[in-house]
Amino acid sequence: MSFEKYYEVFKAYSDIYSEEYKKRLETLEPLLLKHMPERGKVLDLACGVGGFSFLLEDLGFEVVGLDYSPSMIRKAREFARDKRSKVEFVEGDAKNLPFRENSFDYVLFIDSLVHFEPKELNQIFREIARVLKPGGRFILQFTDLRELLPVLMNGQVVGAEYWISRVLIDKDEKTVVIEFQSEEDTFRVRFNIWGKTAVELLAKLYFKEIHSEKINEHSYFQIYIPKSKSGLEAKPSHNELPVE
Repeated sequence: MSFEKYYEVFKAYSDIYSEEYKKRLETLEPLLLKHMPERGKVLDLACGVGGFSFLLEDLGFEVVGLDYSPSMIRKAREFARDKRSKVEFVEGDAKNLPFRENSFDYVLFIDSLVHFEPKELNQIFREIARVLKPGGRFILQFTDLRELLPVLMNGQVVGAEYWISRVLIDKDEKTVVIEFQSEEDTFRVRFNIWGKTAVELLAKLYFKEIHSEKINEHSYFQIYIPKSKSGLEAKPSHNELPVE
């Protein structure tokens, strides 16, 4: 029940030359240009196959892409060779970033919250605050899965071949298993359920929000700057993490 099959099936996440992936890039490009006015060094966190890394490189930024998945990093490096890109792709853990303090002007975190439990996302936000330069910007885009769940439960076509056949929410409403079905096969993926309120409460531990907007019915784009290093709150216990 991993994401490997999910990313293999849906080209919006696995093929930077597909129309689906290009649509994601086109949606966010004007927002990135607006909120990244100064060229600098960017960490594309949970970069996947690197589409946003290449976009920012083309716009004049120095980019490092990091992902936990060896297969994603392998594909990103293949695309980089094809594009003659200079983006550095690193296999690593977002909860323990292999970079020094104050290394980046921007950290980009696109559509990846569903991979992480609250304790894990707390560690990631703390690490992002650590590696950002003072005044640097944390750029976050995510889907409010809590809002989206009622739509998914009605079932719908989500790709060229697959539809959602079953939505199984755990009793605490923290995770959901979604079953995808086609004429030929079926697979399931477990997503962590994040809503806008919980995301913002967790972000407040380490960042100050300077911009937020709704991209579409269930998707948000937010900009944060880190609090002063001395002003970061003590790491909360698991029981103190925000829930909805």
